[in-house]
Amino acid sequence: MPQKSAVLQVRIEERDKVSAEHLYDAMGTSLSEAVRMFIKQSILARRLPFQPAAARAKSGSKAFGALRSYGHPNRRSTERASWIQYLGVLREDRDIDDGRVDL
Repeated sequence: MPQKSAVLQVRIEERDKVSAEHLYDAMGTSLSEAVRMFIKQSILARRLPFQPAAARAKSGSKAFGALRSYGHPNRRSTERASWIQYLGVLREDRDIDDGRVDL
């Protein structure tokens, strides 16, 4: 197993850190190990290892924060079309025999 040498610093609220430490301690692990598992699981799945949920505004129609852009249906369709076009370019650039793209 490779030696762990990279350092990740993340700023979070103190109460969230304490709550997470208590939670993971009760589960028999540590906050640091939970972060390592999150990263490994993200890499293996090539996505977030959970489905993000956004709170709704009072109007009930808008997501907030970093998820806001994903709540707009026109942007989703544009991003999807761009992604499909990008995959087509990748496919043309690589000589892929079986039709799969390794992302």
